[in-house]
Amino acid sequence: MVDYDWSVYDRDWMGYPPSKQAEILVDTLELYGDPVAMAWYPDETLPPHLEDHIYDGPLKLMHCQFMMRSRFRLETYILDGAKSRPTVGEAPVCNGDGYVGLAPIIEGTEHGSWNSMRPPTSGMKAEPRIYGTKAASIRNLVNDYTIIPNVYRYLAIAPLSDCPFDPDLVVLFGNPKQMMYASRALQWLSGITPKSRTGPGTCSSSWAEAYMTGEPRYTLGCFGVFSVMAMNPNHVALSIPSEMMPQMANTLDNWNKRGKVLFNEEPHDEEREYNLAPKDAQYVKADLYKEDYVSWKERLEEPYKTWEERRKEKGLSAPKEKHGVC
Repeated sequence: MVDYDWSVYDRDWMGYPPSKQAEILVDTLELYGDPVAMAWYPDETLPPHLEDHIYDGPLKLMHCQFMMRSRFRLETYILDGAKSRPTVGEAPVCNGDGYVGLAPIIEGTEHGSWNSMRPPTSGMKAEPRIYGTKAASIRNLVNDYTIIPNVYRYLAIAPLSDCPFDPDLVVLFGNPKQMMYASRALQWLSGITPKSRTGPGTCSSSWAEAYMTGEPRYTLGCFGVFSVMAMNPNHVALSIPSEMMPQMANTLDNWNKRGKVLFNEEPHDEEREYNLAPKDAQYVKADLYKEDYVSWKERLEEPYKTWEERRKEKGLSAPKEKHGVC
C-alpha cells in the first residue's frame, strides 16, 4: 500500500499564508468579522485531517448561514452534500446550496416559473415572487446566474484567520468604502477590476461566479443575503479567488507600512462643510485646513435646515433616516 502524501498538494502562499492574510485584512480594512475561506472537494478528495470537521450536527442551516458562523464565531465546517443539507419540509431550504454545487438545484428551477409565481399545487397562496413574469425569470436565470456543477461532495467553510485547508476563495464583508479599498488593493499591481452583478442570488453572483471565473466579484445583495443570511444591509460581499490574496495582502501591508491613510473620516452627507455653507457664502475647501478655521455649524445664525425639514416645508413626505449609518 502506497503511503499517500497529501502534503504534495499544499499551496505555496508566497510568505502570506491565510492566517497572515486575515490579520492584514482585518487590521488595514478595519473589518468586523473574519474574512470567510471556502473550498470545494469532490468525493474522495477531502484530506483526512479535515474529516473531523465534517458537520453532522443538529443545526439545519444553509451554507451562507454557516459562513456567518465562521465569520463571527470562528468555527470551521465541512458541509457534506449527502447529509448536511436540510431536507425539504424539515427546515427552510433555498436554491443557494444548489448554486454553490453542494446539492442538486430544486426541481423546476430550470424553467424559471417558480421564481415568478407560486406553484399552484404547493398549497401556498398566490403572491408576487422575485420576477414579474416567467419570461423575465428565465432570461435572468440563463444569462446572469452562475451555478457551480453539482459534482462536489464537500464545501469547506472557515474563518481565514484559523483555516485548516487551502482556500479556493475568500469572501469579505464590509461597507462600500472598506470594499473599495479591498478592490483597489487587488488592482494595485494587476489592474483587474472586480465586477458586479445584482439580481441573481448573492451566492450565485458573488462567490459562485468568482469561483467559476477566477475573477473577483461583488454584489449589492439579494433578498436571501439580507433575510436568511442576515448580512448587514449597509454591507456588500466581495469574493476573491485565493490565488489573488497574497498580492492583495502584500499591497495592504505595504500601504500600511508606508503610512497610507485609508480611513480619515470627515463628516459625510449633510454634515460636510460645503452643504452647511449658506448659498450666498464663500466656501473654499483649502480653508478647512487652516488653524483658525471656524466651522459653519458655529457660524450659522440660524440652525442648518435638514433635508427632512426642507421636505416638510414643501408639504412633501419626509421619512426618517433609517439606512445611512453603518
